[in-house]
Amino acid sequence: FPGATQFRVVDPSAFSDWLSSNLPLSQNERLDLLEMECRASQLNYLLKNVEKDRETIIRCKCCASALSPMRNVFTVKGAEGTTGHYVNEHGVVHQTVTLREVDPKVSVVCVGRPETKDSWFPGYSWQIAYCYVCSSHLGWRFRQVSKSDEEEDPEQPAKFWGFSCSSITTENAVAPRRVVFNGESIAGMQAFAASGRA
Repeated sequence: FPGATQFRVVDPSAFSDWLSSNLPLSQNERLDLLEMECRASQLNYLLKNVEKDRETIIRCKCCASALSPMRNVFTVKGAEGTTGHYVNEHGVVHQTVTLREVDPKVSVVCVGRPETKDSWFPGYSWQIAYCYVCSSHLGWRFRQVSKSDEEEDPEQPAKFWGFSCSSITTENAVAPRRVVFNGESIAGMQAFAASGRA
């Protein structure tokens, strides 16, 4: 029919599994899914989760600092979803969710020089990202190495973030914890450097 939308038939079990592995769900939400016996119930639960999550805030799992609204989660061109499993040079697997941007007023500090070696995303350099408040490792900032003069492709932005799922949560309350490096937190080191006494 002219103007008719075409739909691809998808196995509900496979779709439910794909959704649950690609959505940034909390531990409790994953447990709720595992306890459901019916795929229709799982899909209904996931749909409700997607609908409410657009304004849900992604937070640091250690201190609950707001990092980014869920609406910034996206799929990088070439990836299979918003969340992927990536292995670093030491063989550590990171389940990572990709975000277009983070809250510019707070949230994240990047450390080290941009590296292209072992980048999970070809054409991008990476830097390690830490929570500004508690200094916990959150993930990485990725930047395009060579920018083109063409209009930016929304699936290949000039910059994006990859946060480790083990470092973030959507829950408001978390157990407080402060991580220190050589006796100083990142926030403390930056405040000291900004004071001009460094």
